[in-house]
Amino acid sequence: MTHETINPETGQPQQDPQPNSAPGQVEQTPVERLASSAYAQAGEAADAFRRGEWMQHAEVDPQADSDDRLIALLSYVTQLLLPVIMPIIVLLSESSKKRPFQRYHAVQSLALTLVFWAIFMLASIAVGVFQLIPVLGWFLGWLVGLVFFCLTPMYFIAGIGLLFYYGLQAYKGRRFAIPGLTSFLKDQGWL
Repeated sequence: MTHETINPETGQPQQDPQPNSAPGQVEQTPVERLASSAYAQAGEAADAFRRGEWMQHAEVDPQADSDDRLIALLSYVTQLLLPVIMPIIVLLSESSKKRPFQRYHAVQSLALTLVFWAIFMLASIAVGVFQLIPVLGWFLGWLVGLVFFCLTPMYFIAGIGLLFYYGLQAYKGRRFAIPGLTSFLKDQGWL
């Protein structure tokens, strides 16, 4: 952000840089800060997944009772039949304000499902756009479509496995971080 002052010689407004910014350094917009933060978190998540860590900082929450653990489990597992419904019910209920364990897992499962579906939709759109490219898309479009068609069941089976795994960990009373996702949710103030 800059401050405008009037140049005494010309009478024209001029912009002075902020006093706390370094000369020649451009301040990032909120979107650029969000993108750079997401890029850094994606790198950390990729490193964690390469090491075989499907969750980080798993610790048992001593305040989570059996009802909290059951609702946390259902927040993940019900995503298979009724995506998004259970976490939204938990988040809209009055009791979620008093039960942070339920809220934590409801937000995390909702975000996981939304990311899962967003990746699937973007991949579907990319396949469709690739097939529209003249000449190259006509010859290779069927190959890209076939690969996408073959990988889709594996993608969904992996998603189902992750939902069951995270649901089981939540039922054990663990409050854990999904690499990349949880740190993004905390940065946004949603957790």
